[in-house]
Amino acid sequence: MTHPKIAIIGCGAIGTTLAYSLLLRHPHLDIALVNRNPQKSWAKAFDMSHCSPELPDRTIRSETPEECTGADVIVMTAGALPRENGTRADVLKDNVAIFQTLLPTLARNNPHAVLINITNPVDAMAYAAGKITGYPSERVIGTGTELDSMRLRHFTAQVLDLNATELKIQVIGEHGDSMVPLWSLATYRGQSLREICPALDEELKATLLHQTKRAGWDIRLAGEHSCYGIAFSATRIVETILGHSFAPIKISAEIQDEYGLSGTFLSLPTQLNLRGIESRIMPSLSSSERSQLEQSAKIVKKQLDDVDKLL
Repeated sequence: MTHPKIAIIGCGAIGTTLAYSLLLRHPHLDIALVNRNPQKSWAKAFDMSHCSPELPDRTIRSETPEECTGADVIVMTAGALPRENGTRADVLKDNVAIFQTLLPTLARNNPHAVLINITNPVDAMAYAAGKITGYPSERVIGTGTELDSMRLRHFTAQVLDLNATELKIQVIGEHGDSMVPLWSLATYRGQSLREICPALDEELKATLLHQTKRAGWDIRLAGEHSCYGIAFSATRIVETILGHSFAPIKISAEIQDEYGLSGTFLSLPTQLNLRGIESRIMPSLSSSERSQLEQSAKIVKKQLDDVDKLL
């Protein structure tokens, strides 16, 4: 029996954490690590392979872009980090160049894969990946606001003394400063959050959203790089594609007239399968949330225009 193959491109903290998470959680899986420095991917895969006596019926190995074939899912984690005093545009230019180097070979050798992008800026780089590979839009996604949704649930549960696993708050739109929290639909144990937690006023919501937006930078300022939360988000996305979960997940993809918008990449709750996007779900938005989403769409569209200029 052929196991699903997951190719993880980039062996930094995110890529290796994702590989280890998948290795621990799922038998019947083949994992390939691909890195521009093959020594690094070999060392990481070699190290993780030593778990095999206690983790049967799964494999992990190192491959070059040329050797990587037959992947069901490709996860892009390779990319440049923001430079000190640098800009988002700097990172975009650097990362588009990296994708142009890696993706043509990977796309040619894996013509039916679903591509998940983690590299920042997530929405714009997912768009770039689609343009470079020529994959159909339903097979190109970004990790989007799945992590933002988890972070906001975590911070909200902390301040309100709630069980985060029973708290449902969705974040949609850009993975960035224009993300849109859907407070109007937030629930706790099936009840409206605003009804059972009157302390959650507009000032507190703004504080919690600011924490969510700043989380990655706060980790960076502490001298570390965010990897565990995003790797876990990507793990959940892979699991959904493989059919281990059927719950909608907040991923970024090309907008196809949802909410009357088009020509941009935004996160919405989405049903996934081995062919990529099965369906996009449009939550009922308040007028304020609708306005925020429209603004988010404009901001991401400007990033996509910048990508077009670089390709």
